[in-house]
Amino acid sequence: MSPHFTNWRIRAALLAGVASMAMSVAAEAKDLSATPDGAKKIVGFFETFAGKAASAPPALVVTPEGSDYLIAIDIAAMTTTLKSAGVSYESAIVKMKAFEQDDGGWRVEQSDFPPIKGTHKQGDATIDTSVSVSGLKNSFVIDPKLNWIRSADGGADKASIAMHGPGIQETIEAGAMKATMTGKAGGDGALTSTARESLGAFNLNLAVDPKLADPNSAKSDAKPVNVVANAAGAAVDAKLDASKWQSLVDLWKFWAAHPSRAELAANEPTLKALLSAAIVGSTAFDESIALQKLSVQTPQGAVAFDAAKVGVGGAFAGPSSRFEEHFSANGLSLPPGLVPDQYKDLAPTSIEIGFKASGFDAAAAAAEAIADMHLAGDAPPLSKEDHDKVMAKFVGSGPIVVDIAPSRVVAPLLDIAFDGQVRYEHSKPTGTVNLHVKNFDKTMTALKALGPAAEKQMVPVMAMAKGLGKSEADGTMTWVGEIGADGVMKVNGLPLGKAPF
Repeated sequence: MSPHFTNWRIRAALLAGVASMAMSVAAEAKDLSATPDGAKKIVGFFETFAGKAASAPPALVVTPEGSDYLIAIDIAAMTTTLKSAGVSYESAIVKMKAFEQDDGGWRVEQSDFPPIKGTHKQGDATIDTSVSVSGLKNSFVIDPKLNWIRSADGGADKASIAMHGPGIQETIEAGAMKATMTGKAGGDGALTSTARESLGAFNLNLAVDPKLADPNSAKSDAKPVNVVANAAGAAVDAKLDASKWQSLVDLWKFWAAHPSRAELAANEPTLKALLSAAIVGSTAFDESIALQKLSVQTPQGAVAFDAAKVGVGGAFAGPSSRFEEHFSANGLSLPPGLVPDQYKDLAPTSIEIGFKASGFDAAAAAAEAIADMHLAGDAPPLSKEDHDKVMAKFVGSGPIVVDIAPSRVVAPLLDIAFDGQVRYEHSKPTGTVNLHVKNFDKTMTALKALGPAAEKQMVPVMAMAKGLGKSEADGTMTWVGEIGADGVMKVNGLPLGKAPF
């Protein structure tokens, strides 16, 4: 695994921490006086979910200060266990104040965030990472009964992340940040949580020289890559629904108390019981990221969007499991010369694509994996044979259904819309896909204008497609493609032969 990939996970965790810290909330409950027993509660809560860091000086110090508790976390001491993996951080004290409330909640406030610097060594490569946040104003209410954040609302003025190592230089800077979050308990240990975060203008600069990053494997002709991306703003919306949240919390507590594989192996029956309890319910998530005025600089020039949005969602819910993804962008512009003039009217300016897969059984696959898993020793927890059994349970009796959401690709002389559904059973697809093309004659005219070679190759195909198509009242050409259980492919009811599957 490359140092850059491994460090990406570290930086992602740091960025998630920064995002979670950029929050504030107004509390209505009454604050209680700080006591030594209250300080012990805070230490116990941290150790339950983050594990106990054995270090000197101590990783966590909680001091009662009259009406509040001063919490001081030493990042270097908190991460001492990572040194065996080549990861270390300089000492940086994260301070915050906590207020115990008469309704059982804990209000936590923070107004500064120290610069954090870390180093990751893998082999002969050393990669340095730094994170800084300015203008931080955050506070959130933690509900011990919920084991989650009850409410939060806040922000920061600016955040930046930098990384440099052999052949790699990267910086990420974000402007004003705002975030809100809520958590609500349901029956039988359930949780519903929503979060929204907005970012002001941000930019990314990435420079990679493959020869310096990995001299042993880089090709002799590998060229340096420079990427510069800018956006006027971004918004992130996320939702989590967990019907057995407390079971997931119990699993996390156990994991924090047994951080190594050897410790987990020694307590494998307990681990399997907790995993089995956690997969009984349903856990669903949905997240969307919206970008405004996105521009990515390439060697040929800038590729820009007026707006772009990516959505991802899924559910771990037995036979009702699902996964879906959506992407849309409009106002696409390409650098001059990237697309030859004769093709520019066929280059997309707007894209909307989405799909959803369902019909698989993630819970059954997880149950099989738990039953077959063995952590003792250094061998993979699942053998090849066990992996095959897990995949068989994942597919189940089928079919796996892929729904193609109403999608569309638009260019000055191209307007294509499509949707449909394909069902996979025993690796054989059946289903229907609908294709609609507006201004079909204009598209054919544009293809003819591309020159004799293109006309010779494309126009006969387009002419055959037109012959198979159905003309709607508004002039739109429609094709309905079907694949039957017999493998025969039809277009608008006309058999074309067996499907190439």
